[in-house]
Amino acid sequence: MNSAKHPIQAVQRTLDIVDVLREQREARVTDIADELDLSKGTIHCHLATLEQNGYVVKNGQRYALGLQFLDLAHHAKNRVDIYDITQAEVDALAAESGEMALFTVEEHGEGVCLYKAEGEDAVQTELYVGYRNGLYHTAVGKALLAFMPEERREEIIEETEFEQITPNTITDPDELREQLAEIRERGIAYNHEETIQGLVGVGAPIRDQDGTLYGAVSLIGPVSRMEDERLTEELPQLIRRAVNIIEVNITSL
Repeated sequence: MNSAKHPIQAVQRTLDIVDVLREQREARVTDIADELDLSKGTIHCHLATLEQNGYVVKNGQRYALGLQFLDLAHHAKNRVDIYDITQAEVDALAAESGEMALFTVEEHGEGVCLYKAEGEDAVQTELYVGYRNGLYHTAVGKALLAFMPEERREEIIEETEFEQITPNTITDPDELREQLAEIRERGIAYNHEETIQGLVGVGAPIRDQDGTLYGAVSLIGPVSRMEDERLTEELPQLIRRAVNIIEVNITSL
């Protein structure tokens, strides 16, 4: 969402190459050059530098992302103060509910999944640690939006390009604002098939005693299991309990 006014071209090209490798898993120099409309010589120079530093590996004529990125990811997650104390509660939440449980934070106006745990009956989705999603169409995202400072919330809403992902996705900023006000009243956010048809989400924010927002946790499951009292009472109760434990532990940081 944020863009530099004067990006450094060489750095931007390197990041573009990394993005191509992320999307294609493996690619030849020619493939990357065609994708980015750059010369093969330019692509080769960038790849050679990335390979030298462990960020790219070469398999025959193809290149792929190197495991050095895992080290970066480890340190990136560790800058989130509550990461360690949240893991155990997300694991417990998944085990008790049988569903998929997520810990998500906001960065650059998007929700970033920092931790995922799967219960016995968890649905299989494309969600992975590091996955980014819009805040306006997920339960965890709406929980974050509802409880962040108003100025930041309005900034994100104004910059969001609302997309009709499913028939239930909110695309009207004013309708979203109304829903966020309701979420602040009850402390629980819902996603009623707004991201993926057939899937429902329940989420709640993680805050300290001063109201500072640290992130949010959520549960995701199929409509067939996420309805009636389970959706409105049982799962919110599990989430509130997990959040309460995390928030108590925040005081010891």
